[in-house]
Amino acid sequence: MKKHLLSILAICFAVSVFAQLPVSTAPQNRKIVLEEFTGIHCQYCPDGHRRADSIVALNPTNRFVINIHVGVWSTSNTGEADFRTPFGTAIANQSTITGYPAGTVNRHLFPAYSQNTVTPGTAMSRNKWYSAVTQIEALPSIVNVALQGTVDAQTRLLTVDVQAYYTGSSTVSTNYFNLALIQDSLMHFHDGAWAWYPQMMDNNGLYQNNKMLRHLLTGQWGDPIINTTTGSMYAKTFTYTIPNQLPLAPQMDAIKTDVLLSKLRLVGFVTETQQEILSANSGPLSITNNGPTGITAYDPSTEFSVSLFPNPANDKLTLGMMLGKQENVSIKIINALGAQVYSHTTDLNRGMHASGINVSQFTSGIYFVKVTAGEHSRTEKLIISK
Repeated sequence: MKKHLLSILAICFAVSVFAQLPVSTAPQNRKIVLEEFTGIHCQYCPDGHRRADSIVALNPTNRFVINIHVGVWSTSNTGEADFRTPFGTAIANQSTITGYPAGTVNRHLFPAYSQNTVTPGTAMSRNKWYSAVTQIEALPSIVNVALQGTVDAQTRLLTVDVQAYYTGSSTVSTNYFNLALIQDSLMHFHDGAWAWYPQMMDNNGLYQNNKMLRHLLTGQWGDPIINTTTGSMYAKTFTYTIPNQLPLAPQMDAIKTDVLLSKLRLVGFVTETQQEILSANSGPLSITNNGPTGITAYDPSTEFSVSLFPNPANDKLTLGMMLGKQENVSIKIINALGAQVYSHTTDLNRGMHASGINVSQFTSGIYFVKVTAGEHSRTEKLIISK
């Protein structure tokens, strides 16, 4: 599994280096945005993720996937992570989706592929995605997209410069630039994962979610592009302070998940109105460490993430960790009176890990889980509910 995960991340890195500014002024064919509607309780959604990854792997410089957690199967139970965004419902609704997983390819209407046969829309079942992708990318584009971003690791301020150059004229007077922030390597339970995408599973039952939409810097439907005629250029800078965890306000007693800077990527695309995507691109995301001694290179080995699933727990707790380098890891659980009720120490390599902990003998109440890895230490509150 580790080799497979590394190959996926290598593809992600390769994608990120192709769209540096300035934007090309030469005519190009359209590039692809596959918006995949998914959810952690959707049994067949891991098969959608697998198919989408395969599509991207065949042409990673021109094909981009944005996984949008939305709908009934994305609803988190108490103690589960909430991966939904404020933007997903509107995007899914305009596609006339009828089942999950579903996806749109450049938000283009393929009547013969529409999931909804009563009110045909852009949402398609997963067996239609590849055909739709090959048809769209064979078409000429009237606009080229390029972008690049930087993050200050101290302030977490993201700055993104974007450009769109029109090699032809749009039939719509106003287009919109959309800028998506997506994240890889979010570990969580996922229904159906063992059956459909076991390569993304670890031995403790956690599934690696990639290409997940975390935020739209340009808002729900994008930033207006007023001049859409041949030879015109759109250029703008967007900023966003990346929170340590998302979503800002989880629903239904769900929990937040860490936003790791080294796992973030950018996808930009241009739409006519809020529907048809004319073209897209990804761009490099550089991380700088602006400390008191000046600007130094960002060291991803300093990243450290901890998550507890489920929380509240009953009989079994899964502790998820992301280590930036090999560490000796100490795990301690302390009750509300300050007494240590669990202790475990192990050596772990760099990467994603999950440890199963039997808490069936713990009485109901509040506990604190302290995880120490080298110089890093983090304490999370745990609720045991019988």
